[in-house]
Amino acid sequence: MTTPQNLPVLFLTDPIVLPGMIVPIELDESAQAAIDAARAGKVNQVLVAPRLDEGYASYGVVATIEQVGRMRGGAPAAVLKAEGRAKIGHGVTGPGAALWVEAEPVEAPVADGRTKDLAAEYKKLVVAVLQRR
Repeated sequence: MTTPQNLPVLFLTDPIVLPGMIVPIELDESAQAAIDAARAGKVNQVLVAPRLDEGYASYGVVATIEQVGRMRGGAPAAVLKAEGRAKIGHGVTGPGAALWVEAEPVEAPVADGRTKDLAAEYKKLVVAVLQRR
């Protein structure tokens, strides 16, 4: 079992972030608070979670803050590298104005032969659809 770590939460409404992705995020006030809190706490990571209408998400993605800067239009932005999934636990205290939570890493399930076959079939289907366009 892996040890939970305390991380600030960065809630997103639009993009979907999966482990392995590198994504630029435009920083609004709450996102800037999460980035600033992570840097103040010297963790350099945030827990990226979807913003839901009916409450909080149960799972998110732990992401490393790769770079902070500005978009072409001048809006503040950060580049995040998503590393792995995590179960969102209880709220904890931390520096800054962001919400901090316990993030318990979730191990990725091992793909068996059937799963790999289905993934290959799905990939062929998607490639065929894209080639038709």
